[in-house]
Amino acid sequence: MEELIKYISVYLAGAAGIWKGIPVGIALGLAPFYTATLTSLGAISSTLIIYFSGESFRNWLLSKYGKESKSNKRKKISSWLEKYGVAGLGLVATGLFGSFITLMIGILLIDNTRKFIIYLLIGIVIWSYGITYLSDPVIAYIKGLF
Repeated sequence: MEELIKYISVYLAGAAGIWKGIPVGIALGLAPFYTATLTSLGAISSTLIIYFSGESFRNWLLSKYGKESKSNKRKKISSWLEKYGVAGLGLVATGLFGSFITLMIGILLIDNTRKFIIYLLIGIVIWSYGITYLSDPVIAYIKGLF
């Protein structure tokens, strides 16, 4: 029962973002594979829930953040999107900004989001496993020092 609570905790923390799920898994002492898997599953679940909430969510975002007063920030992101494309936004920005912010940027700037969501989900998995497996030896080394 205790292990199940650990798994659920990592999944729920991963649903809040990959940068929250991975430290929780490490702190609870889960194996890197379980930490990365549960974190990515949680982040994928929450991303898909937001994505499939539909047009009403997109309209709300556009009404709140699509105003002309923020046009300079939007121009910067649009130029970055033109330079690196949908794949760059989905794969790279997921690890830098988190899946929620990347999803909101994609919903605001990209008209056809089907290709974007695929890259976003792949980015979630890559970043979850990459960060978890890169941080595991560092944590072991730090524990060895003390």
